[in-house]
Amino acid sequence: MDTLETGVDRRSLLKGAAAAGVVATGTALLDNPAEAQDRGALKDAGITTEMVTFKNGDATINGFLARPKKAGKHGSVIVMPGIFGITDYVKESAAQIAQAGLVGLAVDFYSREGGAPKTDDFAVLRQVVGKMSDAQIVGDLQAGIDYLKKQSYANGKFGVTGFCMGGRYTLLLAASSPDIAAASPYYGPVMAQGPDRRAAINETTKIKAAVQGHYGATDMNPKPEDVRAYFAKLKETNPHAEYHIYEGAGHAFHDYSRPAYNAAASTQAWNRTLELFKKHLA
Repeated sequence: MDTLETGVDRRSLLKGAAAAGVVATGTALLDNPAEAQDRGALKDAGITTEMVTFKNGDATINGFLARPKKAGKHGSVIVMPGIFGITDYVKESAAQIAQAGLVGLAVDFYSREGGAPKTDDFAVLRQVVGKMSDAQIVGDLQAGIDYLKKQSYANGKFGVTGFCMGGRYTLLLAASSPDIAAASPYYGPVMAQGPDRRAAINETTKIKAAVQGHYGATDMNPKPEDVRAYFAKLKETNPHAEYHIYEGAGHAFHDYSRPAYNAAASTQAWNRTLELFKKHLA
């Protein structure tokens, strides 16, 4: 049964989805009305934010770090941006992770280029990203983990989340790094992306972490059927995998700075993500 099928009541839909190992949600299925995503985390006096640098081989990688001011050791979450790099939206997301009592480190995969190109032209951005190998980007994310391992405020437990292309690298990092305990990808492609790119669907047996994916019902990359195929394969070897398809939401529904932003889906998805990390990284 298609979990977004219309003409069924809420209880039947959720019961059928649970039996299939998938939860389908949308505005009509939210338990509580969602407000627009909070954009004030960066101003929270209870957290500290700063730009940091760390090494991946000879390369210096930049990152945006947000962490609680409260003393103690905290679980850490690597944040992989989308193609626009570390925007205010990405910084806000890292700060919200810190508000939840965790450390958020957004990794600038454009570091070798001196930062993200100052353009909104997808063709230009894709050309720049196309020159970066999967090994390089995943290596930069792992370098962020290695940096956090040395910090007194980190407890040595790690998660990863990412958006768009960052959602794809969230899955690739989870497949590559034994350090990852939980991964929460947002609408990242799961099928083959080209001859020089690793297909996430071919990496499922390597993932031991808990995985919670978030996708839009109207997205075309990844399409809902691709998401279902990916998680069906992942669940063959990983009992800690779940995904959510949000009715009425498209690609980039979590990014409040973009026209595709869907407040209801974004709020529901982000609350689930933070709960996942608090559960596995405490």
